[in-house]
Amino acid sequence: MIRVLLVDDLACIRGGLHKILEEASDIEIVGEASSGEEAVALTRKLDSNVVVMDNSMPGIGGLEATKRIARKHPEMAILILTIYPEDRYGPRFFRAGARGYIEKKVAPDELLAAIRRVHCGGYYLSPKLQEELLRQQFGKAPAPLLDRLTDRELEVLVLIASGKTTHEAAEDLKLSPKTVETYRARIRKKLGLHTSADYLRFALEHDLLPELSP
Repeated sequence: MIRVLLVDDLACIRGGLHKILEEASDIEIVGEASSGEEAVALTRKLDSNVVVMDNSMPGIGGLEATKRIARKHPEMAILILTIYPEDRYGPRFFRAGARGYIEKKVAPDELLAAIRRVHCGGYYLSPKLQEELLRQQFGKAPAPLLDRLTDRELEVLVLIASGKTTHEAAEDLKLSPKTVETYRARIRKKLGLHTSADYLRFALEHDLLPELSP
């Protein structure tokens, strides 16, 4: 039996996933979490073997939660289900320990197939993401600007681009404002972004805020 922990900050999304997964005879939903911190805590308590998790959530977020879960429970399969572009975020999640990355627009059958694949020890990613991972591993072309950022720097960039102040971003990430300012200084040095408008323009150009992209 595949025992799934659902992680998404939106109850309506978790409800929709419930309806899809409960139709499968080989899948049992053993718990739900609405934040990265809650997901990490529940993996210590629940007998789950697959985590289906969103990327963007309050607090530590999906990327940091993936790192913590993979470090503590390497046998647990993590499948990222998100609205964010796979070629932008997918490679980071696989490096963090995820076994699958798919976008929320996929058909229910593909979601079920992805869950079963990662549960069996395999990896689930699209041909586009496979190509991006191969490019990063073996390509000789200059790395994209995004590759200059660490995972935490990228999280700060997205929050500032979304309209968060330094203090609000610090609260979301459970960091001190001084630490967030340090990350902003690094982003400024690496990418030349100074104002909030610079952050927003960069995020839109790189599809980091799909809900605002044309």
